Amino acid sequence: MSSPRYILLLTEESGVGGVQTTLHWLESGLAEHGWQVTRLPVRRGRPSLWACWQAARRAQVLVASNNFWPAYVAVALAWLARRPSVVWVHGPLQEVLQQAGASRLKIGWLRTVYQRASQLVCASQTSCDSLVRVMTQARPDAARAMQSRMRVIRNPAVLPGAGGVSTPMPANRSATEVMALGFVGRLSPEKQPLQLLPMLRLLPAACQLHVVGDGELMGAMRSAGQDLLAQGRLHLHGQQTVTAQTYQAWRATVLCSRYEGYPMTALESLACGVPCVSTPIPAMQEMLATTAPLCLAHDESPAALAHAVQRSLAQAPAERQAAIDLLQQQHRLETFVQAWDQVLTGLLQRRGTQPKPELRQGPRQGHAAEPTDASSEDPPSGGRA
Repeated sequence: MSSPRYILLLTEESGVGGVQTTLHWLESGLAEHGWQVTRLPVRRGRPSLWACWQAARRAQVLVASNNFWPAYVAVALAWLARRPSVVWVHGPLQEVLQQAGASRLKIGWLRTVYQRASQLVCASQTSCDSLVRVMTQARPDAARAMQSRMRVIRNPAVLPGAGGVSTPMPANRSATEVMALGFVGRLSPEKQPLQLLPMLRLLPAACQLHVVGDGELMGAMRSAGQDLLAQGRLHLHGQQTVTAQTYQAWRATVLCSRYEGYPMTALESLACGVPCVSTPIPAMQEMLATTAPLCLAHDESPAALAHAVQRSLAQAPAERQAAIDLLQQQHRLETFVQAWDQVLTGLLQRRGTQPKPELRQGPRQGHAAEPTDASSEDPPSGGRA
């Protein structure tokens, strides 16, 4: 029986969200492949520097749950402990930095961090291409140097209770039947939820939109959608846990983000057998263009999105199900976990050995021992609010 292998996972996420969801699937999947994962929070509840260094020494690989604060800490600790580090890049970095108005100093700092990571894992080719653009703005030759350290591992289409089985959509619908649509996500500028209101007005009166999520644009949604709320066509549910039953109550899920890395909302919807209709941002083209092109709007306008929704609803059930089945097959959880296992195993093999983790030692004089497993502080979640 092979000895266990040890990962230190540096996180700042908690509760709900797409990154938190994928972290849960990664942890549980790697455990089945013989990895022992310890979480270390980099913000709330962070242990002392001494305890962090000790945790890094006990691990064989350090993994940053995203490419900002966890990446800073992972790369620094990996250098101190002489361990390999992996930075997980979720969103399209160039677009995220532009949205945030990041300074040249911040961008330069990020380049330095990523250059020192042993491995960069991107959630999509879209995120990978965006990262390369950021890295090559200062050094055109940087892409070639980074290529051997970059790997695309797409997020899985999985949600507890989904089972890969959908409720068949009736081929013939009555004129009065309600056609429920759904949106899941933060009500923030980059998600552009206000675009959903003119889209809904262009759809038949039988269409209703259920919005699950909260954020700074909730007030604007209520104000701009007063007529739709009064008509019973718009439902603002706020933040709540999303389950398979949530998606399966809808005819389609709708996305209209300015940018995405590889959205779990779309993947969870597909896992439940429900199509996801989206504006044609690069990440959604990557996901849907070949297999489910009818779900992509021709442009980013509300009119184009409304047309794509109608096109998807009118698609023959057998054709729609065949596309969803293929998308589920392309985004299997086991494929995701196996790819991560290969990356992590490869890092150990490149080091030439698979060293046993450092034995737990008592603290030095003047240092108090502190726990480094923050799982209770940062609970995994298979759903999202």
